[in-house]
Amino acid sequence: MSGAPSIRYRRAARAIIALAVAVACLGGVAFAATGLNQAKPAAEKPAADQPRNPGEGPPRPSLIEVPAAVGVDPDTQFRFHVAPQPDRSEGQASGAPARPGTRWRRFECRIDGDEWSSCSSPHVLVGLDTGLHSFAVRALNRRDQFGKAAYYRWTQLEPMEFTIDPLFGELPELMPGDSAQQLPVRISNPNPAAIEVTSLTVSVVPDRPDCAADPNFAVTPASLTPEAPLTIPAGGSAALPTATAGAPTLALRELPVDQNSCQGASLHLVFSGEARG
Repeated sequence: MSGAPSIRYRRAARAIIALAVAVACLGGVAFAATGLNQAKPAAEKPAADQPRNPGEGPPRPSLIEVPAAVGVDPDTQFRFHVAPQPDRSEGQASGAPARPGTRWRRFECRIDGDEWSSCSSPHVLVGLDTGLHSFAVRALNRRDQFGKAAYYRWTQLEPMEFTIDPLFGELPELMPGDSAQQLPVRISNPNPAAIEVTSLTVSVVPDRPDCAADPNFAVTPASLTPEAPLTIPAGGSAALPTATAGAPTLALRELPVDQNSCQGASLHLVFSGEARG
């Protein structure tokens, strides 16, 4: 479009972008218990926690989802179950099919040595303080006899904000109606545990009051979701776009009104995002 208004990016805007990075927030996550060998068993199991008649109580529950042994997420989740047990009554012929396993009446959980309380799977803990934590779960049968408890210990660290830095300097001139331009960025994780970035957005702040961000500019977030996050290792960084995820984009809309007020404007770009870990 001949004579159309355009946007020129100054190199000074890059420094502004770096200073204007929004605070990143850490959301909730649960880790599959593929590394249960990292679990730290409770240092001691009080006698009161042991079944009075071990042969009569339910089996020990199995932990099938636990937090990382060292994590930064103040909200975490446990999943557990008792595998069905074959029940052979007296007089049942050898080799006959086993009867359905016993159905345990309920579970009890406790955190950090507090009192036992009824719970179910999944069991979510919210707003944990930093430090060492312990979790225990036991099953009870219909006579309220409890079996051996399963224990897990982990360390909760204070989460640190991840940083977002642009990987571009002066962008090509924006023309009304042109294709959106990707805004490559690098995300750094200062935490001692991996995080998953689940969203990354950008907002536009023109330096001219008569050049409003809306409706003149169109921005789209990075193509990250809780189902398809960007994983960043402990103390590491990762860049967008990747082969499977796009970076945020920016475009100048073509409007049926005069847009000359935006010609030659400088844009401040503010990135923000959410992560879990």
